[in-house]
Amino acid sequence: MTASKKRILVLDGLRGLAILLVLLFHGYSVWDAYYPYKRQFSEIILFKYGSLGVQLFFLISGFVILMSVEKTPNYWKFLKNRWIRLFPSMLICSFIVYFTASFFYERPFGVPELKSLLPGITFINNGILDMIFKTDFPVLELSFWSLYVEVKFYIIFGALYFMFNRKIALLGIFLLYFSACILQILIFHNLIHESGLLKTYIGSFIHFGWFVAGALTYMYYQKADKKKLAAIIFTVICSLFYAYKFQDLTLLIYLIAVNLVFFAALFWEKFGAIFCTRLFTFIGFISYPLYLLHENMLIASIIKIHNYFPQIPYFLLPILSSIFIIVLAYIVAKYLEPILQKQLKKII
Repeated sequence: MTASKKRILVLDGLRGLAILLVLLFHGYSVWDAYYPYKRQFSEIILFKYGSLGVQLFFLISGFVILMSVEKTPNYWKFLKNRWIRLFPSMLICSFIVYFTASFFYERPFGVPELKSLLPGITFINNGILDMIFKTDFPVLELSFWSLYVEVKFYIIFGALYFMFNRKIALLGIFLLYFSACILQILIFHNLIHESGLLKTYIGSFIHFGWFVAGALTYMYYQKADKKKLAAIIFTVICSLFYAYKFQDLTLLIYLIAVNLVFFAALFWEKFGAIFCTRLFTFIGFISYPLYLLHENMLIASIIKIHNYFPQIPYFLLPILSSIFIIVLAYIVAKYLEPILQKQLKKII
């Protein structure tokens, strides 16, 4: 196996780990008001902090996007490639969620309105659309928030990279993160008022440090030297301040562990081999549509299965519910997404 193919397999496997962590978080911890088992599993560390799988997604994105821009001739080609990568699954999954919502009526967010489709398919978060159109855009899936952050990163990083160079692009992304972090600390201590616009700014850029850490890891992967390693360590330490408002030592330790897993998987062959196994690479392959589809459908399925089969042990309910969503995500990733991507490429 070539080094390039092995790297892609490891990244797919890490995506698999990231979405599994998020599934555990949503299936066992955060929606305790809806689970039949309430808070029985909520405080288990693996479940309680599983949302940090999203930070692992951001690390992977930073790595992959820098690799992508260096192989792309211009900014518009880069944006087109990113859009064709993201839009088909988002469109398909948004319609699946919308048209199945009446069946999964137990959804925490209820049955959505038609206008709830707009934030997802435009990759513009609800708050910005609310301000533009002076009306409320109900959330279709809360999980979409990370896609809005990713798209902002693509647009800004790509523009800086092609206008200037790699160093300026990374510095610009880091400064956006740093400014959001400072604003968050000031708001936390009631030194400034949190307006809607300020909340959107912080919510968008407070995660940008992870993209920089991922991109620096790609640079170190290309050519290992002490300066790049020091830059990675510095950036990761700075990125931990994203969690300042939570004041949670366990969360910080979990975040450090996520970074160590990411780094070790790429640079320690025996450890990376774990994420090259079929389980992780398969889940990684379907991770994008699975992420888009899972949250409300998972909770609704847990409630449905329990209502029809109350004898099933509580711990198995999220696992059984996930199987159906995994199959659906596989159909999207394997068959539906490629068809739409092919048609879009022809048009564009």
